[in-house]
Amino acid sequence: MRRPLIILLLVGIVAAVGWWLLHFQNVAVEQADPWNALPVEAVAVLQVAEPFTAWDRFTGTSQFWGEMDSTRQGKAWAALFARLGENLAAAPAWARRIGKYPVLLAFSEGDDGLPRLVAMNMPHTPEAASLLRAGFQVEVPNGFWTGTNLDVRPDSAFPPMVLGWVKGVLLISVDADGISKARQRLAGGAPPEALFTKAKATFSAGSDAHLLIRSGAASATFGGTDGIFPNGARPGGWMAFDVRLRPGALLLNGLLFPEDDAALAGLRQQNAGPATLLQVLPAGVEQLRTFTITDAAQAVKDITGGLAEGPAFEACGAWVKGSIGVASLTNSDSTVSRWAVLSTEGPEEAEKGLTSLCPDNGCPATEYRSVQIRQLPADELLAKCFGADFSGFGNSLWCALGDQVVFASTPGAMRSAIDAWTDRNAMALDPRSGDFFNRYATDANYSWWMDAAHNKITGQGMIAAMRRATGVCLLQLSARADDAFTATVCIQHAPETTGPAAPGQAGALWTTALGAPLEGPPILVRDYLSKTVQVLAQDKDHRISLVSCTGKVLWQRQLDGPLLGGVQQVDRFRNGKLQMVFGTAGKIYMVDRLGRDVEGFPVDLGGSASAPIAVLDYDNNKDYRILAPMQDGRLLNFGPDGKAVQGFKGPGQGASALAGVEHARIQGKDYIIVPLRDGSVVVLDRRGEDRFNSPLVMHGVAAIRGSRKAMDIGNWRLLWEDSTGAVISGAFNGTTDTLDRPKSGTATLLDLNGDGRLSVLRTTGSTLAAANGDKAFFNVSFPDAASAKAFPVPLPDGKEAVGLVLPEQGQVRLYTAEGELWPGFPMAGSTEFSVADINLDGILELVTANAEGVLTVYPLSASP
Repeated sequence: MRRPLIILLLVGIVAAVGWWLLHFQNVAVEQADPWNALPVEAVAVLQVAEPFTAWDRFTGTSQFWGEMDSTRQGKAWAALFARLGENLAAAPAWARRIGKYPVLLAFSEGDDGLPRLVAMNMPHTPEAASLLRAGFQVEVPNGFWTGTNLDVRPDSAFPPMVLGWVKGVLLISVDADGISKARQRLAGGAPPEALFTKAKATFSAGSDAHLLIRSGAASATFGGTDGIFPNGARPGGWMAFDVRLRPGALLLNGLLFPEDDAALAGLRQQNAGPATLLQVLPAGVEQLRTFTITDAAQAVKDITGGLAEGPAFEACGAWVKGSIGVASLTNSDSTVSRWAVLSTEGPEEAEKGLTSLCPDNGCPATEYRSVQIRQLPADELLAKCFGADFSGFGNSLWCALGDQVVFASTPGAMRSAIDAWTDRNAMALDPRSGDFFNRYATDANYSWWMDAAHNKITGQGMIAAMRRATGVCLLQLSARADDAFTATVCIQHAPETTGPAAPGQAGALWTTALGAPLEGPPILVRDYLSKTVQVLAQDKDHRISLVSCTGKVLWQRQLDGPLLGGVQQVDRFRNGKLQMVFGTAGKIYMVDRLGRDVEGFPVDLGGSASAPIAVLDYDNNKDYRILAPMQDGRLLNFGPDGKAVQGFKGPGQGASALAGVEHARIQGKDYIIVPLRDGSVVVLDRRGEDRFNSPLVMHGVAAIRGSRKAMDIGNWRLLWEDSTGAVISGAFNGTTDTLDRPKSGTATLLDLNGDGRLSVLRTTGSTLAAANGDKAFFNVSFPDAASAKAFPVPLPDGKEAVGLVLPEQGQVRLYTAEGELWPGFPMAGSTEFSVADINLDGILELVTANAEGVLTVYPLSASP
């Protein structure tokens, strides 16, 4: 059962869906407890309570799925879910009555990534039979409900399976013997182990799944033959984890209940602490074990069973305090470099102890980069103090680097440790390992770490693809006051880069080619199920694509022309499920999260729109109105059903709108504001009739740049740029002010200081300048780009930064409000970009695309 546990979760989600869809909350059926069906020889049990939610979160946000869904097995799982989803959609009333009860998957030693048994409560209903038929693509005979097994294989990518049903429990196994034994256990079997029951009781709410796994199985699953516990310990017992899915990682948090407490005795009497030794280990280390030592004498006694005294302890143990550990790295010539590191608060004491066993003429010594290197005088001194993990360092080289004493297996390994310390190229500062420890590791008694991406994974299929996508694995243990240990596991998606980064895209989180250059900048939309942010982009062929936060193209569809404006999301059916609304010059579209047209859409406008549509919700009750300004001057109004709103008058034929409609609510009254190309402004009520007759005339208006709210409609202002390049502010009562005199360059308005006062940003072919009237804020230069464009970039904290795209240079830049270039810029890109935490990992990302239509997402450094 040496498979990373993410595959167990995936299988659990899939197998659970059928049951989750079938169970009636109010069905009065005597049902057995599916826990009683589990085999006593099971080494792991996965519990999934809400499989559809977990599946959507996994496939919609996990970067692991991005590697797995292109395989034959991945496509089969996706097809199974699609069939189940279609069956559920056909019976919404029944689906609303579904309960949320756990589904159990039991794994035995030797299972090839698939469970030995799946057990789930399921009533005997016509809807249940229909769903089984849809999911497993087999007719369900009446005899199935009275004890007849059913052989199934819904796809050739799956192994043959057997279904059974007894006492309201659906059973799925790899063979008939598994079903038969489960029936017997449900009829009456031995109670589970005491530690199993104790571990099971620690599950907490709010996780995506729960996992019970024997400690030996966990050790083999993650660590292979070397295991994951200190000094080869075999504590036995069970580990209980709450499983949480994250975009770039799988997190397991829980407890270890050891059967043999003596196996981990060396951790009991020590305090938890950080792994400070990372600062002297070279970047690229593949395996690492660390311990925190706060009482060296007690640690030596607990680990070795002997007394902490004598020459060995005085030489290598008495002065130790802090983190200690062993690390290894496979070199390009297949040799292995190994290091042991012991922390100390007294480097002089450490040197005195280590040299105390040297002969009278001293131990052999040399020097490298002004660091003195000596050789240990005796065999296996470290192992005598700290256990088997520290064996293999007899007569090894050692040196002191700050408060860390480093032991190396070879001269080359010692030189690489000194280089890492001197050149600041250690694990602690490495973008791969250092970032991982900063993000996921905590103070602990013991940590086991492995960079799995260095392993050469062969074979095809979903499991092999997932293993190739696995980067770093981490286990941490901390002793508790009771007999348990706090246990955390993190499995990160971070495959080792096997080739050079694409030109100009170094550091990208992911890239996705859409096949053609983009029509406009990528648009961010929120997925209501996963809560992540997805990317919608349209290419020059008028095709739109929705891309997940991990770079997977979820769907594509053709439109009749370029998007006019952006995308707005609505809750048409008032059930929390969001739809996307957008328009072209000729149509209005409303689509669901799968890209399917919602009933009543698309709407044919019967003409050409002059400006983007506006979606208004006057009373915040989701009774939406969709307003489309037309080239002939009319203003069309549609409801959320796609039908024209009866009784809406709107302006007649005449000057067309210059920009999208804006809505204002002032003192309980609604105002629909329509700026026209002839410079006038129309202000309407909800019925489309004149509400305010504005004398404002926007002379020479070239583009609307924004608006300013007011307490009364007469003081409401529009901001525009005229044909001379001047920026004007005009109130609806007819008064105007010049914000910026005529100048060269394109104007953009930003609230740089967050004080409500707008600054004018001017972009020419090589400069970017911000000013408020005669007061200049900054002036920066950039490589010549005739099409350079600046734009405001809203940040999550409510502030604004300045974005700049240089299409001719293939560059995007981000500036602070003070004009300082953001760390890490310029980056490769040719479109305007957006900034958001798209995958909910706590780090902001920048979303852009290059001139060939390759979407690119970069992690954003912290603000300067």
